[in-house]
Amino acid sequence: MAAAIHTPSVEAAVTVRVSQAATGDLVAGARAQIERIDGLRVEEIEIDGLRPGLNDTTVEAVATLAVDEEAVSRAEVGAPEGVVADRVRERLADGFGVDPERVERVDPPD
Repeated sequence: MAAAIHTPSVEAAVTVRVSQAATGDLVAGARAQIERIDGLRVEEIEIDGLRPGLNDTTVEAVATLAVDEEAVSRAEVGAPEGVVADRVRERLADGFGVDPERVERVDPPD
């Protein structure tokens, strides 16, 4: 019998800088900025707050992210919750214009 492979998901509270020149609305701009980071795909995103600036708008959001196998090694996919969340936090922090505040693993649906 084959085992089901679940792509790990995380919920992240992030601050994202969205350029004034970005196409679409702030949700689309925040989604695009996060998805520029290799190995992450936004499943859902909700805006919690914003601060307009001269060249960009700072968006506070909570996003549910699907984590590709590239973002964590195969050995870590089944690892304790904290390991995957730590790897995603590192990737978010390395991404331009994205500041992670909280990252937690989300259990896959049964």
